[in-house]
Amino acid sequence: MPPTPLGPPKRPLKVLFFMANLSGFFRNFEPVIRMLLDRGHQVHLALERVERGPGEKWARDLGLEYPGLTYSLTPGLRYDIWYPLMRDVRLMLDYIEALDPRFHAAPALVARARSRAEREVAGFVRAVDRAMAQRPEVLRAVAQALEHVERAIPASEDLNRYIRMHAPDVILLTPHLNPGSTHTWSLRSAQATGVPSMVCIASWDNLSSKQLLRGESDVVTVWNDVQREEAMELHGVPPERIVVTGAQLYDQWFDWQPRPREEFCERVGLPPDKPYVLYLGGALFPAEITEADWAMQWIRKLSRTQRSGLTDISILVRSHPKRVDEWDIKLLKRRGVAFWPRADTMPVAEEAKADLFDSLFHSAAVVGLNTSAMIEAGIVGKRVHTVLVPEFAGSQNGVFHFRYLTDVGGGLLRVAGGLSEHVRQLAQTMREQSASANGANPNAAFLEKFVRPHGLDQPATPIFVDTVERLADRPARPAPRPTPLQRAARPVLEAIDHQLALTALRRRSRRRGEAKPPPRAVLPPLGELLRDPGAFAAGQRRRILDLQSNRERRLRAVPED
Repeated sequence: MPPTPLGPPKRPLKVLFFMANLSGFFRNFEPVIRMLLDRGHQVHLALERVERGPGEKWARDLGLEYPGLTYSLTPGLRYDIWYPLMRDVRLMLDYIEALDPRFHAAPALVARARSRAEREVAGFVRAVDRAMAQRPEVLRAVAQALEHVERAIPASEDLNRYIRMHAPDVILLTPHLNPGSTHTWSLRSAQATGVPSMVCIASWDNLSSKQLLRGESDVVTVWNDVQREEAMELHGVPPERIVVTGAQLYDQWFDWQPRPREEFCERVGLPPDKPYVLYLGGALFPAEITEADWAMQWIRKLSRTQRSGLTDISILVRSHPKRVDEWDIKLLKRRGVAFWPRADTMPVAEEAKADLFDSLFHSAAVVGLNTSAMIEAGIVGKRVHTVLVPEFAGSQNGVFHFRYLTDVGGGLLRVAGGLSEHVRQLAQTMREQSASANGANPNAAFLEKFVRPHGLDQPATPIFVDTVERLADRPARPAPRPTPLQRAARPVLEAIDHQLALTALRRRSRRRGEAKPPPRAVLPPLGELLRDPGAFAAGQRRRILDLQSNRERRLRAVPED
């Protein structure tokens, strides 16, 4: 059952929402932000970076519509004096956790964790591979030691000041869970400043295809019971801190209305009197071939097919917004095939949203390899097809979240083991669509399990916003106190951290061709460190400040709108 809806909020809230950037997360939380603003709350977006593009335009346009929405850059935590050690510890922990037997069924995720760790802590990866991979008890001990190191790293004073300056009633945070992510520090500063915090899972694959959550927020919001189990089993989140809200990202599609089919087909360059199959591109793991190469094979297969019922159809190809460049538009200029849109167009603005919905709604069937747009196609009521492609096994059966599309609620996808089987399935879908007069959504069971677990008539956004308002009325979890051992180790850790920072700065200086002192080892001299770790760290800090440019030292901040 969903949480009991609240009445009007007792008071306007100041909500501080941490997210890495606008381009990766604004779309996922736009409904929530709008409803918070509609209820009279203020929302300030705390961003690690702002990239020019649809995300920035969306934030500015929404800020003009709602004066209660502002945004700014957070302090430059990647320039924080403790960042090098925090990053390396996280990379090491992520790699150890990827070796857990639970991830044996997802080898692509293990390979990705390894490749990322090798960029910064290659020696640690080699040591794990050589000496410890066959001894789980050793790995557990190393992981516990690293967790103690991570907890010994202090909260960022710059971030604490940033939070106090905004004086929020509640902090929301959507973790991007990538190497070097600063969400751990954001949570720690929320606790250090006594503000209730909520981790908001942005998408369907975030808990199973990336790194583990760290830190203890007051609440974790997830889409459904599948993610609830992931949060508990993979991330160790206590069940009483998890709230299942549904997928607020997709609320809009349940009520959206299409524009005329003839108008849409004319825009994209397809004949309005023929059915078309929509191909949805996805953001995939690297493979021997690109998804565009495989899609051309798929198009040729459909074009050559005889006596299948597919010879009189058109094809519309819609690339993933971030992978438009890999498609050769010339190859797609063949009769009955259209590629649209031909630019990086995230469905954020009303026009872009309408374009995505129309492309789904007017299609006869939808095909893709693995992309969240398949879920949107399911909401619109389309049969969604996929083909298991060996080159893309790492982003299909090699990840946990693909199986949710095949298994949850009887499955969303019609899965084929090869192109010939796929053509037969697609032809059957076309025949079923022609013969069916029933307007019921064939994907209802999947949607009720995965998208709207409180009922197909229960939007997720109000549940999410009610949860935010409830959180503001409860005390924040107290900040964990460092143990005596962690406090005692901090001077040594500080010295190691500063040595890592100093080494990184010298490397950057060498790449820029600047004058530099002789290079030193990555780790500090043991004897010098043990004699007086505090004095050693202070000396390193002076060297770091001498090497850092003014641009690197100053906080990255932009004026609020």
